[in-house]
Amino acid sequence: MTPETFTVLLSDSALRRVFSAVALGASTSAEILATTGLTAPEAAPAIGRLLREGLVIPQGPGRLAVDETALGSAAEAAGRRQQEQAEAEQPDPGLRGYVRGTVLVRLPEDDDETRRTVLDHVARTTFEADREYDERTVTDLLRPWCEGTSVDPVSLRRFLVDDGCLHRRSGAYRLVSPVGPGRSS
Repeated sequence: MTPETFTVLLSDSALRRVFSAVALGASTSAEILATTGLTAPEAAPAIGRLLREGLVIPQGPGRLAVDETALGSAAEAAGRRQQEQAEAEQPDPGLRGYVRGTVLVRLPEDDDETRRTVLDHVARTTFEADREYDERTVTDLLRPWCEGTSVDPVSLRRFLVDDGCLHRRSGAYRLVSPVGPGRSS
């Protein structure tokens, strides 16, 4: 079962209610009806569809159970697709989970090296070497990186300076050139 099939199935109210009842332990038709509040004519097609699709399986005469294997397979497929999508959106594994395209998803909090890598990427992608920028221009250029995140462009500008990616002097900002494995401002 694909994640899409699972989602489509559970978008139907009757299917979702029957599946939930079975997942919570209702295993007979009477228990499913009592738990869901559905009538037999409403529940019967939902039960049949869930059986055909493999989300629930017979568990002895007149008893049903959730097919944990089918759910596990759908979850694994969804995880693989998420990973593939993340790789497509950010080919650099060091930036994955932090940068998506030209948006800063989040900043690493506990890993200084990764934080510097992410900030260095933002700086090198945004600013040209050997060019000075005024404060307003820097903030405006950083604004797209902050769309939909909890980091604002002014804070990002400060982080870039504090972490040595940008040099600030008399209101002018300049991209810091790398010096070997570390950096000096």
